[in-house]
Amino acid sequence: MLQKHRYSLWLFWLIAIFLLPLPFLQTLSAGLPTIYSGESQAIYYGTIAYVWMLFAVYLSTKPKWLDRLIGLPDMYMVHGILAIGAIVLAFLHKENTQSFGWIKTTGDWAFDLFLGLMIYSLIFMAGWLTNRIPILKKIKHTLEIIFRHELSVWVHRLNIVAVVLVFIHVQLISYIVAIKPFIVLFDVVSGLVLLSYLWAKFIAPTTYNNGTLVKNQPISDNIYELAIKLPNHAKIDLQAGDYVFISFPDIKGLKEMHPFSLATNPNTDENIDLLIRGDGDFTKKLQDLPRGTRVLIDGGYGRYQAFLKEQPENSNIVILAGGIGVTPLLSTIAANLNRKMQVFYTAHNPSDLLATNEFSQWSQLKNFTMHQQVGRYKDDQIFSDLPDNWQQDTIFLISGPSTMMHHYAKSLKRQGASAGSIYYE
Repeated sequence: MLQKHRYSLWLFWLIAIFLLPLPFLQTLSAGLPTIYSGESQAIYYGTIAYVWMLFAVYLSTKPKWLDRLIGLPDMYMVHGILAIGAIVLAFLHKENTQSFGWIKTTGDWAFDLFLGLMIYSLIFMAGWLTNRIPILKKIKHTLEIIFRHELSVWVHRLNIVAVVLVFIHVQLISYIVAIKPFIVLFDVVSGLVLLSYLWAKFIAPTTYNNGTLVKNQPISDNIYELAIKLPNHAKIDLQAGDYVFISFPDIKGLKEMHPFSLATNPNTDENIDLLIRGDGDFTKKLQDLPRGTRVLIDGGYGRYQAFLKEQPENSNIVILAGGIGVTPLLSTIAANLNRKMQVFYTAHNPSDLLATNEFSQWSQLKNFTMHQQVGRYKDDQIFSDLPDNWQQDTIFLISGPSTMMHHYAKSLKRQGASAGSIYYE
């Protein structure tokens, strides 16, 4: 079983944590005056923290080439963990170095801003954490009345202000500026990251496709189907299982991009179809949009189809889906009906079971097996229905609530599935 994705992800971690800071540390250590040797370790901590923060800023631009390699969810996880690690190192740097005047002020401002943003992000933007800690989830739902989607996006952008403060902080340290190889590398890399960020936020949006909302109708309790028609000249790279970022530039409160999964095969459907549940202020406001509303589309993103292409074509495909989480796998199924496929689909309520007509049609195929029920499947229910020798020739696609996805992934690994045979996002 191929594990290209796992190898790429581990290589990505290796580069991010160790290789990127290395040239900064080498040039800095070569020119650091001996009088500061007592603070050298703390200075190195600050340098690593800044490099990690720069990389986190670059990841926030959603580079498509990196998404197709490791996937945005893993990219965002690295983004978050590097940011937390950078704050820890910044604290060690702050506590073990001496500075005065504007050098100290800019450093303190940057640290306080990073710390505040980290706490904010852990509550509002780290679903992997809030879903595991009930009190954080409760705080998030309480404060979402004030901190709506657009405000959260703008608050997160204050990271750029903090990075600029660190940049100024370093430029004010005379003995650091005197190390020419280091400061040239420092300035050039900082400038490139800033340019990539400005490009992603101000230039790239002018290249997004303009679509038109042609359908907006309820299909279940609090779940709406939206269809977006693209112009004939549109150029957009969409694969089955992908998701797109959309915004409505003419509607107040909906002008910032938000991701949603494709519900139909983009290779055969002329429209972009989305199934959206009204969970937050952005998604609830979508339900009132009239047909004809202009839509901006950025995409596609995702690795479900890329993952399938990396595996042997004769592999069995087992899909584990929960509730609205089935959406990206609907398009994945539609694009791979020639493969041997088994689906386990569950939801909390009968009305939350979606695409019943599609599943009914697919179940007529000899190579397609459908299992569907209200309430989550127990592990033994799934394992008893898997193909013989499934540990050797079966791949698993999982989509749904994060707790469900992590549970099934762990259960499969305990029963002998390799990490490279499981994918979810």
